Amino acid sequence: MTFAVTSVSKVYGATTALSSVTLDLRPGEIVGLIGTNGAGKSTLIKILSGATAPSSGTLSYEGRPLAFGSPLDAQAAGVQTVHQNIDDGVVFGASVADNLTLDTLTGGGWFRTRARVRAAASAVAPKLGLPLDAPVESLPASARQQIIIARALSRRARLLILDEPTSTLSEVEAGALAARVREAAAAGVSVLYVSHRLSEIEALCDRVVVLRDGELVATFAAPLDRAAIVAAMLGSAADAPARRAAIAREAGAGAGRDVLVAGGVRALPGGHAFGFRVRAGEVLGVTGLVGAGKTELLEQLGGARPLVSGELSLDGAPYRPKDPRDAIAAGVAFAPEERAAQAIVPGWSVRAHVTLPWLRRHTRSGLLARRSESAAARHVIDLFGVRGPGQEAPIEALSGGNQQKVVVGRWLAGEPRLLVLDEPFRGVDLAARADIGRVIRERARESAVIVASSDPQELYDLADRVLVLHEGDLMDELPIADATPDRLTALMSGTEMGAAAAAAIEPGGRE
Repeated sequence: MTFAVTSVSKVYGATTALSSVTLDLRPGEIVGLIGTNGAGKSTLIKILSGATAPSSGTLSYEGRPLAFGSPLDAQAAGVQTVHQNIDDGVVFGASVADNLTLDTLTGGGWFRTRARVRAAASAVAPKLGLPLDAPVESLPASARQQIIIARALSRRARLLILDEPTSTLSEVEAGALAARVREAAAAGVSVLYVSHRLSEIEALCDRVVVLRDGELVATFAAPLDRAAIVAAMLGSAADAPARRAAIAREAGAGAGRDVLVAGGVRALPGGHAFGFRVRAGEVLGVTGLVGAGKTELLEQLGGARPLVSGELSLDGAPYRPKDPRDAIAAGVAFAPEERAAQAIVPGWSVRAHVTLPWLRRHTRSGLLARRSESAAARHVIDLFGVRGPGQEAPIEALSGGNQQKVVVGRWLAGEPRLLVLDEPFRGVDLAARADIGRVIRERARESAVIVASSDPQELYDLADRVLVLHEGDLMDELPIADATPDRLTALMSGTEMGAAAAAAIEPGGRE
């Protein structure tokens, strides 16, 4: 009773999201699926759950071909999926009991009576302890996720797909979920478990498969070798000692005053305090696996998230932004990780996106000055080589790489003192990456730059120093000349701790 994925590929235009992936999901087995952002995990889940069709290749169960035209087709075949986005799995405006019994009450008449719904809900989740009559939107995210997982496990699943199921759960809740997953596997259910938490994968999974750049590159059987798994996720990043030595020399010659000094800060609430500094004339890289705390740390610097602890100073003055507007006013520009959700306004023109953070500079007598806006947009387009139908076109008319150039480029138009970029190369091709990297290095001659990336290769080509995070802790700070692939792999996986993991870099960063 094996689910088989055979030579499955998925192509979106010129982008190959999956390439000839072959995978067996056997009954009673918990298979971990891991990979960095953009590796193809979400695409594979969408294909298995019926949300999208493969461009080529086949799915089968017990040797019989499967063709899903919708998620309902997948559910009919026994595939139950718990997606990472919690609110996609519940119906707001409905009660907890209604959400627990969605599409499961059949027969016995056309009416879903309150008594039938409550009885069925109690059977689905007898130990949840949730108020069955409460509106589901009144519950915290962790409780809503428990509802989705309980509902999925209650159905007669042959294949259960869990996408980052513990992302909003406490340790106690995560432990209870692990027990339920093991029970499902013991009952003969095939489980595909997606998580960025390696400790979770190690404790739960019988086998782990690794996706990288759309390809299935490695399979590991328990007991798992964490360092080997991380190495497979990251790939054979080019170890370029000559390039790193050249960058180190440039950094030593070009680094100037301290622009940002952080002491006693935490990437995540449960992490240890640490300190670091960013100097004018250099690019500081921040790396770590998904969930290491990169985004959370950068959002604190950019005013998008309150400072967890500690103090920041900018050019020697206290700096504690209450929101992104505060950060911009202080000369800190922050480009977030999620371009589509956090940085783009659908329907707005390229010109409007370039000038959005700087409207006061383009205002004359209370009105926007189109000529000033157009000049700013033209500067960014020329600087980055943005290709598209022109600055008046909606941002959606540009390719992903060109959209990213606009998102990064608009901050440079303001000449910030500190430029903070979270995954600036996400979803862009090599040519766009080179264009963005070139401008970032040029900007670093005049101001300080922080770049977060889960791909060490991107930082080899760009950064002067690298902070390595693991589960919210600073594992080490390395000059780029010392950031070898083996060293980064050990630090990112948590199998090795550097000096920074034992004590803060700055005296103010000690706990």
